Amino acid sequence: MTRLLLSGGGSAEDSLLLDQLLVQLVGTGRMVYLPIAMDAHRMRYASCYQWITSVFTPLGLEHITMWSDLSAKTEDDLKTFAALYIGGGNTFKLLNDIKQTRFDQVIRHFLHQGGIFYGGSAGAIICSKDISTASLLDRNDVGLEDTTGLDMLQGTSLWCHYRPTDDEQIQTVAERLQHPMIALSEKTGLYVQDNMIRVIGFEPVMIFHQGVRQTFLPSSFVLIP
Repeated sequence: MTRLLLSGGGSAEDSLLLDQLLVQLVGTGRMVYLPIAMDAHRMRYASCYQWITSVFTPLGLEHITMWSDLSAKTEDDLKTFAALYIGGGNTFKLLNDIKQTRFDQVIRHFLHQGGIFYGGSAGAIICSKDISTASLLDRNDVGLEDTTGLDMLQGTSLWCHYRPTDDEQIQTVAERLQHPMIALSEKTGLYVQDNMIRVIGFEPVMIFHQGVRQTFLPSSFVLIP
């Protein structure tokens, strides 16, 4: 079973419904948090941990462990956790780190074994077929050449922090990539369970494909063209 929760990258108030769903799914289990999309020189990882606990402890999720180095992490390290949360930052850095450490295979094994994946902004975009959708906001300072993502969204790619003024740029990227694009504002997200995708949030989700924009309201199921 594949279970993904993907956020458009807003504040704790913006992602409240998605966060509450995560807590419900995790129950009394434990969560591991990866802040590695952030630049450790600009944002101390200790501050990231303070943030994640400030979001989820009031919701009832208290057992949170942070990993800031994936180099020695294996499937065995992750099997004691119910959920994996990957936060925002630079999408190119994040995917580069995950691929270099082969942690993408660890994630796939974790999901196959029933684990829950939560991605916020960059953490969500890496689930795309292609992460070059992040190029508007993120610089590719790591020199990542292969922008193929984890491709866990039925052959689509994600655009986070969506605003209606982005429509023309999204259509251009969708035409270049030749596959559908899912746009998430900061106030919405997705819950993916195997082949079903449901909108969880306060605003609609948009899908762009072949020059057409479709709108899916909160609580509705998303149909991929």
